[in-house]
Amino acid sequence: MDDRIAHISDPNLIIPADGCTDLFFRLFNSTYDGLCIFEVCGAKVRALYLNDRYFQVIGYTREQYLPYYDNVTITLFEEDEQRIFEHAAECVESGGDFFCEARGYRFDGSVGWFCIRARIVDFIKSDNPVFLASLNDVTKQKDIENKLKINSERYRILEETSRAFLLDYDWKNDVMTFSPGEGRKDIVINNYTSYLRRESPIYDEDVVYFCHTLFKDCRKKGRSYVDVRSLDKDRKNYSVCRIIFSSIEDECGEVIRVVGRVEELYEASGLVPQFTEENAVRATAALGKIKDRLALCRDRAFMIVCDIDDFNGFVNKYGKAAGDDVIKLSEKLMKSIFPEGTVIFHYLGDEFVIFAENITESELHDIADKFNAAFTTAAITVGGESVNAGLTFCAGAAWTVCDEKVNLKDFFITAERALIKAKKRGRDKMHVEKIIY
Repeated sequence: MDDRIAHISDPNLIIPADGCTDLFFRLFNSTYDGLCIFEVCGAKVRALYLNDRYFQVIGYTREQYLPYYDNVTITLFEEDEQRIFEHAAECVESGGDFFCEARGYRFDGSVGWFCIRARIVDFIKSDNPVFLASLNDVTKQKDIENKLKINSERYRILEETSRAFLLDYDWKNDVMTFSPGEGRKDIVINNYTSYLRRESPIYDEDVVYFCHTLFKDCRKKGRSYVDVRSLDKDRKNYSVCRIIFSSIEDECGEVIRVVGRVEELYEASGLVPQFTEENAVRATAALGKIKDRLALCRDRAFMIVCDIDDFNGFVNKYGKAAGDDVIKLSEKLMKSIFPEGTVIFHYLGDEFVIFAENITESELHDIADKFNAAFTTAAITVGGESVNAGLTFCAGAAWTVCDEKVNLKDFFITAERALIKAKKRGRDKMHVEKIIY
């Protein structure tokens, strides 16, 4: 056997010399590719062989990677890991090759993009499917592609208007950039979430809806707008602005940036501000109730913002009427599981807002687990038939021990931001953050 195939993780693995070396170096360029042989064992992928280049590509030493030999996909994003299993199953059926790109965590915690090419092989005797695969780091190429997407969307927005501030929100780093144009410098706001809580010129009553719209587009692709009242620099007069958001996704459907524009609504524009959708009016009343509770609360309190995972997919499959039934069922289950006195209301779309006092974080997790278990197994009636849709929720929670400094805006913004982080981890997740002053 070619001495370049030098490291076998399984000492009992026997690879025939005839044809094996030729297969490795005919299919893949060993100088640049990380090479591996892996075995799909049910819900795990076991490494049988890994060359030195493989470790350079994934950002681990051989010793650092030892805990993952029996489950190599555990370092990948959950949804990308699942796609690899799906591709492998298709190859077992067809006998063909598969190609995919996946995101994974390096040893230092950074995220990389990896291009995987694999072929099912029969030169190793096993009760499980065995694949020969190559792995390349394509992170730089992906960064370039994403920048091109962002710039393309910015140019589209520039073509739509000549009198507006452009905005660019990097949600991962919580950095907002406003571009006034006309040769003026960009305004860069680091820790934008904190800025919204403390210094934002937007009216407190409107900033809640602004954040809901912005952070919703950070969670899933969309184009939306919100009208807000914005104070001038002396905080004496206000103007009405329309803020339009457009989210940009990568190939895996993850939002990588939200861009858009801010334009002032003049009478001559013919655009009428929209502040009073029916469900927004109900939400305003419920948020007012929470605001009153906060004024009196001197205990630990949580605000939870949650939404249904892939609700649009459910509605597309079962119809709007079934979606409305799920919303009603969700609110009913929440009120039966959360402690008496908890404020619970349907907010906007498939989102709910919950305000609970005098519970611990451990109790909150127990309640969330109990709710999701009930929700996932609950049945709804579709077309006269009982259907278990297997739906789940994700939740973002903000908590603090209340005093006179705490306000509704702080709670809501922190919880909405926490929901973004929960959604990025997959389905049925909750992320909890403490409000710090």
